[in-house]
Amino acid sequence: MTVGLTLNIAGIVARGVQRAVFLHPHDKSKLIKVLRAVEDLPRRQSFGGVMDRLFPNTRLRQIRKEYAEYMRVMLAHQEPDFASPIAHMYGFVQTNLGLGCLTENVMEPDGRLGPTLGAKAKAKTLTEQDVDLLNDTISRIYQNGIRASDMNPSNFVFGHRDVGGVLGPRECVLVDGFGDIHAIPVRSMAQWSNRIGLDDSCHRLARNTGLHWDKAHRRFSLLPA
Repeated sequence: MTVGLTLNIAGIVARGVQRAVFLHPHDKSKLIKVLRAVEDLPRRQSFGGVMDRLFPNTRLRQIRKEYAEYMRVMLAHQEPDFASPIAHMYGFVQTNLGLGCLTENVMEPDGRLGPTLGAKAKAKTLTEQDVDLLNDTISRIYQNGIRASDMNPSNFVFGHRDVGGVLGPRECVLVDGFGDIHAIPVRSMAQWSNRIGLDDSCHRLARNTGLHWDKAHRRFSLLPA
């Protein structure tokens, strides 16, 4: 007997270090993230990679932190016009590949996943408009004190959200990597410590995308050609 949703392993649309991402088979506005099998994980020699192999259940901590941060942010901003800079999350669903995390699909008008900041930086197709959208998201991350521990280029996606059955405006959304996942939760201790962490994350994001980071004004810009 089939339980829950059936996902086709060949239908993966994105693959992170920990989770594989699938389009929802019945709702194009949503994605399903499923933990990858331990034997399928990339062989990393970092502390996190060793922990993944020796203590695979520690990977669940990252998911708990992610959901805790989403709930913290949304409960603090219950106003209907709150523009969240992070992807909305919709709980869990059983699938044939394991428990899936439901999240929104930041998509192109045809329903495909929107491009990531990393993909656009690699292809050298970042535009001034893209950078403006990124800066708007970064501004809201700082403004709302969001704890984003893994702001790598693959976790920012450009596209549209589904808003009541229609596509909203194009924006940049942090779709993964939020939550204070560090062993010592320094970012959760105070706003000032979180801002220091965000400053460091933005500096590394600029280095990994070829953008310029203005720490004083907390803004990115394209480097001269």
